[in-house]
Amino acid sequence: MLFLSQPTFFPWIGYYDLIDQSDIFVILDDVKFEKQSWHHRNNFKSKKGLELFTLPVLAGKNKLIKDIEIFNPERIQKKFKNFLITNYSKAKFFEDYFSIFIERFNKDSSSKKLLILNSGLIDLSLSILKIKKKILFSSSLKVDKKKSERIIDICKKCNEQNYLSSLGAQEYLLKDQNKFIENQIEVFLHNYDHPQYKQLYGKFNSFASILDLIMNEGDNSIDIIRSGRKQNKKLF
Repeated sequence: MLFLSQPTFFPWIGYYDLIDQSDIFVILDDVKFEKQSWHHRNNFKSKKGLELFTLPVLAGKNKLIKDIEIFNPERIQKKFKNFLITNYSKAKFFEDYFSIFIERFNKDSSSKKLLILNSGLIDLSLSILKIKKKILFSSSLKVDKKKSERIIDICKKCNEQNYLSSLGAQEYLLKDQNKFIENQIEVFLHNYDHPQYKQLYGKFNSFASILDLIMNEGDNSIDIIRSGRKQNKKLF
């Protein structure tokens, strides 16, 4: 099973369930960067509810994700550290993970490359969750196609005949159904019910970043992620 996705900033927990169910995870780094997207921001729980933290970037028109640079990393390092202290210092596992995340954030953001930061934080989270998978970057596969044809070529280069997709891609996958069938690639849609877990500040809010789960649940995080898993739907 293969899953590919753009590298987002501290992804939500369903992203990690997709990786956990796959044999190969391909980081889609050679596609267009989208400003004001999950590429450089995500939700964290605060006293106000879900609160966006956004990474400032230097984003010219039609730039690829792998080429995007972080603006003023020294300033954002201080801001992110203070943001975590303000919102998570009372979390049960704050002391266990705060320094680990801050050290990785500072190290990778100092490169000024958004890709290095996002992929580094994803890698760290996978390590904490004890999820071990083969990880590749799409730019290393030299696939010069778009959407469904890109997916098909990546699957073929990775010798995978099963593709696991997020629900949002269903429409264009169905449109190109014949292409997948011709290439003998079966497509499955991720089926997931967001689980609840212990969370600060009253009412539970779904779709916070993975850091929210880890700070609040620690070693229980992987079991909580898997508890939301349902039987994936075979699309074709």
